[in-house]
Amino acid sequence: MSDTSAARQVWIYIGEGDSNNGQSVAQQILYALREAGCPGATMLRGVGGYGVHNVLHSDLAIEIASHLPLVITFIDRADRVAQVLPTLHDLVHEGMIAVSPVEVVLYSHRIGGPFPRHLMVSDVMSRNVASVNPEAPISQIVTLLIERGLRALPVVATGGRVVGIITDGDLLSRGTMGLSLRLQRSLPISERAAQIDDLVDLPQHATDLMTPDPETLSDTLPLAQAAAMMSAHNRKRMPVVDIDGVLVGMVSRYDLLMTVAEGLRQRPDEPLDLPAGAPATVGEMMLTNPPVVRADTPLAEALDALLESPLRRAVVINADRTVAGIITDGDVLRRAARRLPGGAISRLAAWLNGGERPAELQLEGRGRVAADTMTAPVVTVHANAPVAEAIRLMMAHKVKALPVVDGDGSLVGIVGRAGVLAALGEKA
Repeated sequence: MSDTSAARQVWIYIGEGDSNNGQSVAQQILYALREAGCPGATMLRGVGGYGVHNVLHSDLAIEIASHLPLVITFIDRADRVAQVLPTLHDLVHEGMIAVSPVEVVLYSHRIGGPFPRHLMVSDVMSRNVASVNPEAPISQIVTLLIERGLRALPVVATGGRVVGIITDGDLLSRGTMGLSLRLQRSLPISERAAQIDDLVDLPQHATDLMTPDPETLSDTLPLAQAAAMMSAHNRKRMPVVDIDGVLVGMVSRYDLLMTVAEGLRQRPDEPLDLPAGAPATVGEMMLTNPPVVRADTPLAEALDALLESPLRRAVVINADRTVAGIITDGDVLRRAARRLPGGAISRLAAWLNGGERPAELQLEGRGRVAADTMTAPVVTVHANAPVAEAIRLMMAHKVKALPVVDGDGSLVGIVGRAGVLAALGEKA
């Protein structure tokens, strides 16, 4: 409950024996509040009372215990209370629900799990996200994706309901673009403009390119559940919708991991509370066979090794397997852009995206080795380091992957955001 200035207290009055479809109404209410992300609720059992039927119930006399009154109360932000009220209305067939404003003068809680329990997806998502309608032309779609630095674009129908999503993978797989958005952004502006100009006359619209009915996250979903869903569907980012299915934001792996990193920064002396069965160290969750090239490997060979990896990156090592740097396809393109003419840059970019090797590559790579193109120094993490250390390093240095080294500094693996998030999500 990050905003206590607009808090509401809800009081729900029901009977102890009330049920829906054979299930206790009280239990259904508690489950609904927990699923909605409410930070806590208290159920009180009355010693006596009467309702609209004027029947007196009391445990001070001979009475059936299941007829005693129950009161469930909770305090939360006004917006979340408004979102959960329709569910409570559906559950309480006989009773009363009252809401009143309250002033919260102190709110402290024990953090359970790697994600703060009081936060939900709406607390960390990006708002005012770009979207397109189903009839948007491809030139508009690509311009939005490139100029705003986006990797995914929701497609929304009238009223804001999400009907699809377009990613750079969709554009590539459907043959609309020959170059990923990530590499497009590494091109000079003039080259990017030429790429977009080539799309103006294409007939495709958003409905032709999108993945229909994409997975979405509820804005009231707890963060641990959001992490589990993103890992289960192998998504880097997902649209967020409200109770009516209307788009309200986007959330990414980065958003979730940054929340954990902020908690670590605020409580540096507390260990990260991991889910049961989760890896405790970096070595337990790393990939053990990362793509590797030697620092003195000819550049053309290094690029071949890089392209064979789905990670689109290779760790550059010295003769003793210590880490010298890291090389990505984006690094190659940015450095080449300083020396090669525009047309050659596009051909090099197309090759990096799976096309044919351009003749200019031989000239660009002549006499050059991996060490000439790599990024160095590179941030590494020890295999025996706690998971929290990998999160801290990734977020502090804004990197997507970390080479993992042993006690001697030799490379033993690599860990990325996907692996870390999978370790943090709630297990089914």
